[in-house]
Amino acid sequence: MTASFDAQRFQRTLERWRALADKRLAHVTDLYETGRWQRYFSERDFLAMMRETREAVESWHRLVPEIASADVVELAPSRTHLPTPSFVAAPNVAASSVKASAA
Repeated sequence: MTASFDAQRFQRTLERWRALADKRLAHVTDLYETGRWQRYFSERDFLAMMRETREAVESWHRLVPEIASADVVELAPSRTHLPTPSFVAAPNVAASSVKASAA
């Protein structure tokens, strides 16, 4: 149980880092398209940052080829969602087993 939970937690961490890299690339692209980069960076510095950002995104896409889960990846970890232990039965399973035992 612990090994699979650790693997899932590690996978979610990788997915969040990949999403963060994608979000950073979108932000840098937005700066370029609107021309706002000129307020904050010299051309040389901005091009270097753009290059680094693209390289980081490519690296994360190689490390995490696809987002494995169908859930939306959150950039901030949720403290309210805790994993359900394996010994706790899902509600559907518990209801169906009660109906089966009553019959």
